[in-house]
Amino acid sequence: MPGRTLILILGLCASGAAWGWGQEGHSIVAEIAQRRLAPAAAAMVERLLGKGHSLASESSWADDIRDERPDTAHWHFVDIPLRAKRYDARLDCKPNPARGDCVVAELERLENELRCAPSDAQKRDALRYAVHFVADVHQPLHTVRDRHGGNGIEVEVRIDEPKCRRRCRPTDFRTNFHALWDETLISATVWSWGAYVRRLEHGWLRSPEARGVDGGTPAQWATETHAAAQEVWRMLPADRVVDDAYYAKALPILDRQLGLAGLRLARFLDDAYASSACPRK
Repeated sequence: MPGRTLILILGLCASGAAWGWGQEGHSIVAEIAQRRLAPAAAAMVERLLGKGHSLASESSWADDIRDERPDTAHWHFVDIPLRAKRYDARLDCKPNPARGDCVVAELERLENELRCAPSDAQKRDALRYAVHFVADVHQPLHTVRDRHGGNGIEVEVRIDEPKCRRRCRPTDFRTNFHALWDETLISATVWSWGAYVRRLEHGWLRSPEARGVDGGTPAQWATETHAAAQEVWRMLPADRVVDDAYYAKALPILDRQLGLAGLRLARFLDDAYASSACPRK
């Protein structure tokens, strides 16, 4: 008996400023990073968040407060034309006083703010933003301008969920392409985000591909993620039915993007907290 597909109704706004990875994806990235923090970074995280406090528990804070801080809205994504080969700050990250500029520019600012902000409260906010935005810049459709980052493309999901096996009845549902990558593919794979962390720890994170990939700059990450976005966009069937064949091709890309984000977040925080010099050089 086939498994059912995920029934998930997402109230996403139809704009490029959709929510990025859902809570599960952000928690996965944060947990991978926290397990790899150098002692200095781990100590700073504990100082700012409190003893025993996890990065995963703060990983969606930037979404929680976005309505209160509308000038941060554009920090969650970067609008690169689908056909472009690379990120261009002049074209893709234009300042907007009311909504902010883009995730790349904010990550570049956070490199200093993590350790050089004038108060612990501001450093705490910088940490929570960094945890969220390093993840966001690795969500493929957060680097695409076209069709509002895929929010404007309706898809029908017909995945026999691997997590469900014989216990569920098959069900079809509709969502949008962006939401599919935010949450649906993750939720089809496992029952909890912790299970996805285990999957990556025993899978992609042990692969040769995962070695030596934690470096780079936010601009380079955006360009690399955009290439992944072009791939997943090309894979989408003309009838926009996301079936097991699409899922099978998408899953290795999903694993890689979540794993990369976790490794790079750890390195981003390690580099920021490795010194007390301000401004960071």
